[in-house]
Order: sequence, then structure tokens, then C-alpha cells
Amino acid sequence: EISACLVGSEMCIRDRPQGLILSLHEFWVLVSELGNSKWLLPAACLLVLASGAKRWQLGWRWLSGLAVASLVVLVSKLAFMGWGIGSRAWDFTGFSGHAAISAAIYPVALGLLVGFRWRLWGAAAGVAVALLISYSRLPLHAHSVSEVVLGSLVGLSASAWFYLGPPQVARPTLLAWVGAVALAWAASFTVLPGVGTHDLVMKMAQAASGREVLYTRKWLRQQG
Repeated sequence: EISACLVGSEMCIRDRPQGLILSLHEFWVLVSELGNSKWLLPAACLLVLASGAKRWQLGWRWLSGLAVASLVVLVSKLAFMGWGIGSRAWDFTGFSGHAAISAAIYPVALGLLVGFRWRLWGAAAGVAVALLISYSRLPLHAHSVSEVVLGSLVGLSASAWFYLGPPQVARPTLLAWVGAVALAWAASFTVLPGVGTHDLVMKMAQAASGREVLYTRKWLRQQG
């Protein structure tokens, strides 16, 4: 018998009432997974490599903005976990990585996918996808509102940096787009299986700060 249970889900598919395809919790888990940087960042790099002769013109602009957004997120998380630098008033422990990375990748990726003529429509669709992913972190209790909103602004700033540059004519084909996503997704299950990006950030915070026990949201909320 094959049973399918999503990580963190409250209900197994085999135990679900007949006629119910997905519980609301499982739906948000699936949406949230679309913003997992463990596969999303490699997919963006593969898309650049598959963008033809002018890939470097495309790549430096997009990936430089993406790198800055990723660094901002990482530094904010390390600062809180390792040194307790956050905001109790805002319930802020670091920018949401899902929100920031999604907002830095989907608007550009979908804009490239549909081509130059329809790029703004593609970008708008990408923003909508990114905002849905960002919102999914709230019902899953993974982030506070401030972390999601500010994370989205970080990512959208990276996308804006790309679109404010010279018009890009290099673009990956649909086959390359699908291949990059499939390869990156598969790699996320084979490279360090069972280890999430959050686990890696925690290890980095412990190494950088020298603390074995890291600061948590519970600690932040207890501060006067």
C-alpha cells in the first residue's frame, strides 16, 4: 500500500475524507515549496546557461541582483540567530528567504519565458506567483508579516534592477526552461538529502557566532 504524506502535514492522503484532494495546509505546503531556494537558485543559474550566446549579458544583471538579495537575506538571518539582532516590535528575525528569492526569480524568469514583446505581462505573472508564495509562509507560521513583506520588497528590488537595465534579447527556450527546473528540482533531493537551506543557515550562524544555542523567535518575544 502506498501512503503519501507531506512533511508537516496534518493528514495523510489515505486518511483524507473521500472527495477531498488537498487539505488547506497541504496546499500551502505545496505553494511554499515553489519558493524553496534549494532548487530555485540552481534553476535560475541553469536558465542563464541555457540562454544562448548572450547569456553573460543576461546573467550578470539578473544574477548580480539575485546574489545581493540572497546576501541580504542571509546576513539578516545570521545576525538574528547568532547575535539576537532583530525587532520585537516588528516580530522580525530576518527577511523571508522564500519571499525574497521568489520575488527575485519568478518575475524575471516568466518575463524571459514569454519573450520580449510580452515581457511585462510575464513579469506581472511572476510577481503574482511570488506574492502567493510569500503569503503561504503566513498560514504555515514560518514567518511574521514584517518578514514576508520586507522579504518580498528585497526580491522585487532585485527584479526591478534587472528590468531597469538594457532590454534583454537572450532568453531560454521552453525546453531549456523545463529542463532547468526539472534538473534543479531533482538535484535538491539528491544533494544533501533531508537538509534544508534553513539547516545550513543555522550551522553557519553557530560557526560564525560561536554559539551552540541560537537565538529564537520565542526568545525575542520574551524580551522586555
